[in-house]
Amino acid sequence: MKKNINRLMYIAIVAIICTLCFLQLKANKESTTKTAELGNIKGQYYPVKALVIKSIKPVSKFSSTGFLESETDLNLISETQGRIVEIYKSKGDYVNKGDIIAKVDDELLKAQLDASKAALEQLEKEDARFTKLVKENAATSQQLEDIQLKLKTTRAKYISANRQLEDTKIKAPVSGYIEDKYIDMGQFIGGGAKICNIIDAVNLKLKVTISEQDYSGINIGQKVIITSSIYPDKFFEGYISYIGKKAGYGNSFDTEIKLKNNGEKLLKAGMFVSSEILLKSDSASFFVPRKAINGSLKDASVYTIANDKAVLKTITIGKVIDSQVQVLEGLNSGEQVIIDGNYSIFDGATVEVIK
Repeated sequence: MKKNINRLMYIAIVAIICTLCFLQLKANKESTTKTAELGNIKGQYYPVKALVIKSIKPVSKFSSTGFLESETDLNLISETQGRIVEIYKSKGDYVNKGDIIAKVDDELLKAQLDASKAALEQLEKEDARFTKLVKENAATSQQLEDIQLKLKTTRAKYISANRQLEDTKIKAPVSGYIEDKYIDMGQFIGGGAKICNIIDAVNLKLKVTISEQDYSGINIGQKVIITSSIYPDKFFEGYISYIGKKAGYGNSFDTEIKLKNNGEKLLKAGMFVSSEILLKSDSASFFVPRKAINGSLKDASVYTIANDKAVLKTITIGKVIDSQVQVLEGLNSGEQVIIDGNYSIFDGATVEVIK
């Protein structure tokens, strides 16, 4: 039973395919007959449309999508330990580089710094005194060297104590907005603790990948148009800031686009946007419409016109940009290429160009 059903299904599929092929062949025949009849009316001429090809520098577009990122997006890390005694900035606040965000208890570090400073000042006096005594032969060089070694060690301790005291003032390393805050008043923090996250809401970037075919069409500083579905009537301008020197997955190159989010600051980090880059061609070449090519692009040929006769020419193609196909070999500037009616003629057919 199952075999009979499969056999019937197979027969039905074959019948459908045969019917479709018959209908297509019939339609092609009718189209050819109609064109031939029109050719007879014209006096055995096949009516065609043609264009004169000339060398041009094509301009194509590269489009890509991605998520915006802040050029600066970092976590501020504590370089000291202790209890938080002051918080000067809150989540959402804008900070300039060097602004104090929070302060850690510094009482003990101040005492250590004062002690180091006093010891340093005392040893500096001893160094000056023994230097004078050595010159007067009232002290030995060894005594002076011992004093100078102690002075060097004490000065290092003073510098270290001063740095530790300065680190109790937790400062913004860059300008930007505080996006997240991880501390509270009275909280004890250790060295390496996260204090806050700072992002740059003005300078944004978008990472895209460029294929090896389009690689030669982009340059550093080249203009890029950014759009967002949230603002369909607005266009934002950026520029290419980085182009990778090494191909990655799929023979593509990492490319970075930067843009200024000035004015209303409508764009935000994390938004999904589209980018469009105008690709530039270094050399001029021929382009013909896709419909002018007979058959497949792998074995491409076109009809040109010479002395009112159709001449079949094999061509070598390059890029396909929208509906235009680049011709690398096989055509010369000024030749007429048939772009309509080419499927109804043959090599050597008499043709007449119509408008």
